[in-house]
Amino acid sequence: MKLHIKEWKMLLLASGVTVMALTGCGSSPSSAQPGSQTEQSISGNGNQTDGQSPDQGAGAAGGAGGTATQVKTGTVTVTLAGGVRRSITYKEEDLDGEWDEGPAVRILLEDGGIQVEGSGAAVNGNVVTIQKSGTYVVSGSLSDGQICIDADKDTVHLVLDGVTMANSTTAPIYRDGKGKTILTLAAGSRNVIEDGTAYQYAEAGQDEPDAPLFFKGDLTINGSGELEVAGNYQCGIRSKENLLVASGTIRIRSVDDGLKGKESVVIRDGVLDIQSGKDGIKSNQDQDDQAGYVWIDGGTITIAADDDGIQAETALIVNGGVIQITRAQEALAGKTVDILDGQIRAQAEDDGINAAMSVATEQEKMQNQAGVYIRIAGGEIYLNAMADGIDSNGNLYIEGGALYLTGPSDGGNGILDYNGDASLTGGVVFAAGTAGMMQTFGEDSTQNYLVVYYEESQEAGTRISLVDAEGQELGSYAPEKRFEAAIISVPELTEGRSCQVATGENTADITVEGIKTTSGTPASGGRGMGGHRGMGWLEDGERPERGMRPEGVEPPEDGERPERGARPEG
Repeated sequence: MKLHIKEWKMLLLASGVTVMALTGCGSSPSSAQPGSQTEQSISGNGNQTDGQSPDQGAGAAGGAGGTATQVKTGTVTVTLAGGVRRSITYKEEDLDGEWDEGPAVRILLEDGGIQVEGSGAAVNGNVVTIQKSGTYVVSGSLSDGQICIDADKDTVHLVLDGVTMANSTTAPIYRDGKGKTILTLAAGSRNVIEDGTAYQYAEAGQDEPDAPLFFKGDLTINGSGELEVAGNYQCGIRSKENLLVASGTIRIRSVDDGLKGKESVVIRDGVLDIQSGKDGIKSNQDQDDQAGYVWIDGGTITIAADDDGIQAETALIVNGGVIQITRAQEALAGKTVDILDGQIRAQAEDDGINAAMSVATEQEKMQNQAGVYIRIAGGEIYLNAMADGIDSNGNLYIEGGALYLTGPSDGGNGILDYNGDASLTGGVVFAAGTAGMMQTFGEDSTQNYLVVYYEESQEAGTRISLVDAEGQELGSYAPEKRFEAAIISVPELTEGRSCQVATGENTADITVEGIKTTSGTPASGGRGMGGHRGMGWLEDGERPERGMRPEGVEPPEDGERPERGARPEG
């Protein structure tokens, strides 16, 4: 997928430029060492704000997650599974999109004649190198050039105020060194950055930089302007340490990952539109369990990805914001996933939400992985998954919020899939899909729920309504694909209460018997719509012990396996 500046002009109203060969700046890149400390103070979980007063119009979420509040500066603390508290601190320099014009250095980009007003930057042909800390305000265009930041460990404030840049052989904006860069998008500005389809490196075996905006140190993006990035080689925007989006409108088109921060990715606010050939948003530090996380406190995020929508090597924390994933293999993924607030709508070709750790064998994927979980404690979530709706290689906790889930329509996958334990203690759940691999919730659940089986599969868009004995609707949902079973729970389902589940023209009168109440039997004797045999012994949320047969199922006397799709006799 190569996006030329001409295409940006058509798609994003940017002006056209051409590109020609140019090598990278400064010394050859080197990889950042693992385990570096985060610029944001990260330590725990709960949804509490310290520091200065919150912004107006900050959102709040119900459920066990508590209240999520946006702040100007200060610390946000949230509570993760098991009561673990984790915090993140926003600094004033990260959130302030203004700058002092007085000491700022002005850089005007122009082919064959870059101009610098002030000290701290040097020009060599079509490359301008920033050599020390300070504020640098950049405007103009380069058809094939580079802004190189070579300022040791100093903080550099780079302001883009109407910049159009391309480079055919390396990163147009590149920071060589671990210092922090604050990238401000000036109010009213449109900035367009593009690279080529092939990079040239000084030495064989090098593979960095690999994105139009590439920073070896921390990167913060703020301001109210626009940034449009075409990553024709690999990534779109990449930091080898911590990447914070505080504000701004950012559009990324990349053939590899879209927005990538090795140590962490934090999104506090802003508008992001990402189309990527691999993961949309990613953090991939795997040597430090306190790094490799993605934390979302706000913003409006739209992702279309050929691989995962949002992928965290360790923790994925959604504490606010509006997230729409229109295309992905797995929409949300991490070793642990905590959803505390926000609005999420996601389409997935594979699992809707997946929690797993990296393992070497398929057998290990089927085992209960310690420390792995998915937890929904707040927010409003709509998922449409072709494979498992929610898949945890460890535990599953639903404590609050509202989950509307369209699961698989084939019997080889399940509405819910987990290897450990699952508990339902609060929130609203309307989940539908095949009955073929049905798992529900375990004995630690405290909120009552219904499992409804239909004699015939229901058409996509057929609304499921839960109505009490007085005719009051307690909740409803119209699954987006055919379904033959549903899991329903609302706090009002108290024991002994009579209700009715109306699904299209079908109605089922149900009296709540306890934590789990079942209505109907699986269609086709437990087969999924794809023809696979349902594992009915998983309905109570418990797996049989390894090596144990489901009750009533005996092995064939001749020792032969039944043909695929056929049940053992009896």
